[in-house]
Amino acid sequence: MIKTVFFDVGSTLIDADPDIDGAFHEVAVRRGHELERAEVSVHLPAVNRFYEEEYLRDGDFWCSPEGSVEMYLDMYRYLSHLTGLGHDAEGIAREVNESYCRPAHWRILDDVLPCLKELKRRHLRLGIVSNWSSNLESLIRGLRMAPYFDEIVSSADVGYRKPNPMIFTIAMERMGIEAGEAVHVGDRPDADGRGAEAAGIRPIIVDRAGACEDCGYATVRSLAELVERF
Repeated sequence: MIKTVFFDVGSTLIDADPDIDGAFHEVAVRRGHELERAEVSVHLPAVNRFYEEEYLRDGDFWCSPEGSVEMYLDMYRYLSHLTGLGHDAEGIAREVNESYCRPAHWRILDDVLPCLKELKRRHLRLGIVSNWSSNLESLIRGLRMAPYFDEIVSSADVGYRKPNPMIFTIAMERMGIEAGEAVHVGDRPDADGRGAEAAGIRPIIVDRAGACEDCGYATVRSLAELVERF
């Protein structure tokens, strides 16, 4: 019998708002640089590749407060050089990173709050298991989502990151449950699917774009559909 639903955060519950190009542009202009947002947007594919390559090479930057911050600073430094602002890369990178520590720079996805409310109405306990920096709990509180969650576990705080099953084991111990009593909902088959499965938890992949149908795990197109599973 399922007693607990764990959730990933990024692209599962919330998205950056504005995206990196918008936040970078705001900071650059505020710092006195003449730059059009389109001049930043054109480099987003390269920045996204940078993150994916770093993650696949060694995603353990998520396992410490310092590493999780430094990875993002490297992304924004790289974008500074791509846009011709390498001479101010350090200042821009730190301001962009600070902006994403604020709730105002994040948007709760439309299907999230109705789902959380309905799961709580059905007396399910909810938790977060996410590869995230140490500011995760304060960010969730700032977005006024904390009352829905019994536990918030970030990789930077516990020293393990998905797909390592230890991060799920820690979450289960905190919740006082067994693996068969939980499901985990996230957007990445490699991290959320493999990690939850390795811990004995049934994974469900949120596939809003319809890109993960053949991932080997149960999928839903929205969290509204997730509610129907319980």
